[in-house]
Amino acid sequence: MMRRLFLIGLLALAACSTTPHTQRQQYSGTLDWGFETSSFRTDTGDGPYWLSSDTVWDQVVAPLRTSGHGPWGRVHLVVEGELSPAGAYGQMGAYSHELKVTRVIESRLVMSEPSGS
Repeated sequence: MMRRLFLIGLLALAACSTTPHTQRQQYSGTLDWGFETSSFRTDTGDGPYWLSSDTVWDQVVAPLRTSGHGPWGRVHLVVEGELSPAGAYGQMGAYSHELKVTRVIESRLVMSEPSGS
């Protein structure tokens, strides 16, 4: 009986500690990418979010690379991705959420240098 209660308690604890799976959604906004900055703000003003990708980063920054003006700048994006739970993300934990991009629908140059540089 004691073993059964222990197992039930352990299962309950495991269920509480699992992170809910975040839903992939479409986002549209501007990425300001510079030294130690990857700041994404949606067209509706949400954010800034730390923007990252394990798979499609080259597509995210492609307009900056082809502009010939160095690695930094601003691009307007339409992407699919997953928004993290609240926490501390990015450089020195300065962002409350991370948007992890899984698919790039559109990426176009806004300016070839980030704002504030």
